[in-house]
Amino acid sequence: MVLNPRHRDGASPSSGGITSFFTALSLSGLALLLGACATARKADPVKPATAEADRNQEIHNEQRAFIAHEFFLRARQQEMEGNDAVALSYFQIAYEYDPDSRDLCFLLTDKLKAAGKMDSALVTGMRCLELKGKPDSREYQAVAEIHLRKGDIPTALSFYNKAVELDDQDKDLLYTLATLYESLKDVPKHVAVMEKLLPRIEYPVRLVEKQGQNYRLLGRVDAVASLYRTAWEKTGNPLFGEKLASFYEDQEMYASLLDVLRKLAQENPENLHYELQKARALILAGKPDSAMTAYEGLIKKSPEEREFLSPYATLLFERGRYPEAREIFQKLIKSQPENPINHFFLGSIGMELRDRPLAETELKKAIDLDAKVPEYWAKLASFYIRDGQEQKAVDLLAKMGEGKDWYASYIQGIVFTQVAKKLESDRRSEPDRRSDSDKKPDAIGKPGGDRKSDSVRAAQLGNPHDTGMTAQTRRFREQGVEYFRKALELEGNNRRVLFELGVALEQLNKRAESIEVMKKLVKLDSGDATILNYLGYMLVEENRELDYAGNLIERALTLEPENGAFLDSKGWLYYRRNDFPKARKFIEMAVTRIPQDTTILEHYALILEKLGLSDQAGEKWRQILKLDPAHELAHRKLN
Repeated sequence: MVLNPRHRDGASPSSGGITSFFTALSLSGLALLLGACATARKADPVKPATAEADRNQEIHNEQRAFIAHEFFLRARQQEMEGNDAVALSYFQIAYEYDPDSRDLCFLLTDKLKAAGKMDSALVTGMRCLELKGKPDSREYQAVAEIHLRKGDIPTALSFYNKAVELDDQDKDLLYTLATLYESLKDVPKHVAVMEKLLPRIEYPVRLVEKQGQNYRLLGRVDAVASLYRTAWEKTGNPLFGEKLASFYEDQEMYASLLDVLRKLAQENPENLHYELQKARALILAGKPDSAMTAYEGLIKKSPEEREFLSPYATLLFERGRYPEAREIFQKLIKSQPENPINHFFLGSIGMELRDRPLAETELKKAIDLDAKVPEYWAKLASFYIRDGQEQKAVDLLAKMGEGKDWYASYIQGIVFTQVAKKLESDRRSEPDRRSDSDKKPDAIGKPGGDRKSDSVRAAQLGNPHDTGMTAQTRRFREQGVEYFRKALELEGNNRRVLFELGVALEQLNKRAESIEVMKKLVKLDSGDATILNYLGYMLVEENRELDYAGNLIERALTLEPENGAFLDSKGWLYYRRNDFPKARKFIEMAVTRIPQDTTILEHYALILEKLGLSDQAGEKWRQILKLDPAHELAHRKLN
């Protein structure tokens, strides 16, 4: 018997044809028919001729099918009246009279499952799959659900996967399978199923974000950008564009970041936030003139908006336009007198304009408002040193470290190190360096801003050899090292302190000691890409343990495959191995991501020289001098 497909969905059968006949059957007629079937089963007559036997069997089968259909109809009637237990009994009788019907078999399986009779449902369902005919996806799902409800997840998964093989368009099926893999913490299989599911459910934000997190967990960072871009294109939801922009910024892919923000701003002209982010991306992408124009356009639209004025004033400061920047920061302080960053910048402007009272007053005010920011202390200390008051600077830094906990010593180490960097930057820079519009800001000139901290930046890129450290600078660097050691005495194997100590030792050209500290740190934290790259780069610089260095850099790239600094390290590794074509390949990838970094450009120029491309190398040396007029190696190469 093959039931109308609607029967499996609970719909009433049609009232015509055979159905009308069964509906008209009396109970006494049904009893006589049952008796006849029973007699036929018990009798043992002489075997008739083959043709007659076949005809009799056909009549017999039709009779059994009629009975099955009648009990099916009565089961439906009982369901409609709310008598589920009676209905289930009728479904079982119907199946006994027509055990070859796949429809009736799976219908009974569903009813047994709904009644909580899981063992009977499983036996029946497995028997259904063995019936004549090819199982479909829904049938495999029915059996899978029973196994799942019985707690047999592995077997349930096997049946769900068979169902997916037959139909990978079923959203409910894919969602169930993805959920199961997630419960088993099988991230790779969960991700694979979600890749099929997301396009079919229109990329819900929560699930897309979760998929992105899982891609990162699996080290498939390249898939994150593709996911967000596809979701953005398919849905038009700007939130995915924002996610894509954040990804590109994390990976320091500033050209791609700028492309995304341009598109967001174009598609959402009423949202000035995107215009603001675009202006910021222009700075990161090395287009300060365009950034200035973008900020000026925003200020024309909203002249009093602090969110526009503050970054514009910062850009003016970084571009050496101090009087204009001073005017805006003074305006900002009037509206936000308790904001320490505005006072910090105004004090920094006072330093640049040689306005001693303004510099000291504003920097002290920044410290009073927030004494926990190392950059404020470092800037004021460097001001005193530049003013010939080194002892006052030392006394100031001793005051900031009052307290005996490890963190106080750690912060003191940070500040002493930053003062040394500031002194070195001042020594290397020309007096009118700020008039050069292509200059980059000091490392400690932008507290709490968007750029990465100086030590982390150094860790990503490695430091060029320090070719002219003054005695004064060395004293401050060494003092920083001592404070880091003191912090370790109090805190043991604190990873933050170890990292800063390793960086400080490297900056003192004590690379052997720095390498040992970083090796210890890698053992404590083998999953930090920055640490892996830092140690790998130092080993490459020292031209030692290159196999180990290569392993460290590869692990860092596995965690952050688009990181320009890590790509630079790999290119420099190939340079050390005299494989200059491969070195060029990775350095060019690094330059694409961080186009204005002098260390990467220096590596690029040296590789081009090895490849015999002296003209192209010369272009890179000239580009370096535009970014850093005091770059000694670039001067030597060009002269």
